[in-house]
Amino acid sequence: MIEREPIKNNNKFNSPGHSDQSADSTSALNKAAQIAPDTEPRPADQIGLPQAGAIASVAAGNYTALLARPGGKINRGDRIFTIIIRSIVLAVLAVMVGIFIVLVTGAAPAISRFGPGFIVSTGWDPVKLSFGALPFIVDTLIVALIAMVLATVVGLGTAIYVTEYAPRWIQEPIAYLIELLAFIPSVVYGLWGLLVMAPWLQTTIQPWLADNLGFIPAFNGAPYGVGIMSASLILAMMLVPLVVALSREALLLVPDAQKEAMYALGATRWEVIRQAILPYARVGIAGALIISLGRALGETMAVAMTIGGGFQLPTTVLDQGYTLASIIANEINEVSSDTYLSALIFCGLILFVVTVGVNIGAYMLLQRLSGPRGLRVKG
Repeated sequence: MIEREPIKNNNKFNSPGHSDQSADSTSALNKAAQIAPDTEPRPADQIGLPQAGAIASVAAGNYTALLARPGGKINRGDRIFTIIIRSIVLAVLAVMVGIFIVLVTGAAPAISRFGPGFIVSTGWDPVKLSFGALPFIVDTLIVALIAMVLATVVGLGTAIYVTEYAPRWIQEPIAYLIELLAFIPSVVYGLWGLLVMAPWLQTTIQPWLADNLGFIPAFNGAPYGVGIMSASLILAMMLVPLVVALSREALLLVPDAQKEAMYALGATRWEVIRQAILPYARVGIAGALIISLGRALGETMAVAMTIGGGFQLPTTVLDQGYTLASIIANEINEVSSDTYLSALIFCGLILFVVTVGVNIGAYMLLQRLSGPRGLRVKG
């Protein structure tokens, strides 16, 4: 038992009531100190806390030390679970590396024959074995860009309306119905675009664009119906549910206190959205757009069914063409030589590199955006 000195009465009040009350409190504290158990500090290993070596290991980045018991042994279940999740991560990386190796191996004949010129060439002649992927790269970027612009405007606007403007009783039903569109197979979108949207574009929208906006080179073309415009519109429809769902989740994470503070300062609803909600949710919204862009670059069936078919560089949005994914899907059954097959695999390798590059760039962008979030006060 540790001996403690009696607690002195340091009451600075001189009134009798205060003195009696203070004396009673002091007496009670002294009795509690006499019967209190020994609280002298004990070694860390006697009370089950991590030892100094474990703490140093954690500080150095070795988190396995957290799984250690007082005796230094690691729980068997924790060890098995760690091995399993580590194996899963390595398996994912191995799959990606394996895909890259297969693509490089399959594209090796085309790489050795055409070299980097394959990327900047425009010819595609299976008879003469002359191939170039530049038109497909340009078509891929144009279709993805148009679709992303349309999907971003419509999807983000819809997400803001659902979270901030719509009545509470209708917010969930609207969000649920929009998210259901994401579960429709792409081939269904492609059939609808080919049988319904493309004929409508051919007879109404495209002739009007050619007649009234033909002075703009992008709209001065023949109304085929199918083509870059049709593929971009059908792809935008497929991306809208994804943008809405992910952007809505990011907007819902904005604290109510952040919005209420702006309203308390007299801000309008638009000012709250622009200065409080969007800055806070910018990382989540950027992530939603990046995921949508990844799908836009790799979408195959719906685009292949509505883009028509053309091996030339596009001059207008009404032209027909091929994306990197659609050329592979449409021409893989027409392969007549090893060089032709290797050229298609080379297109797949280019698409793989472009997709990985976009994701790396997106990761760097998110790292820059993930700084301090919240209200921006201008001094």
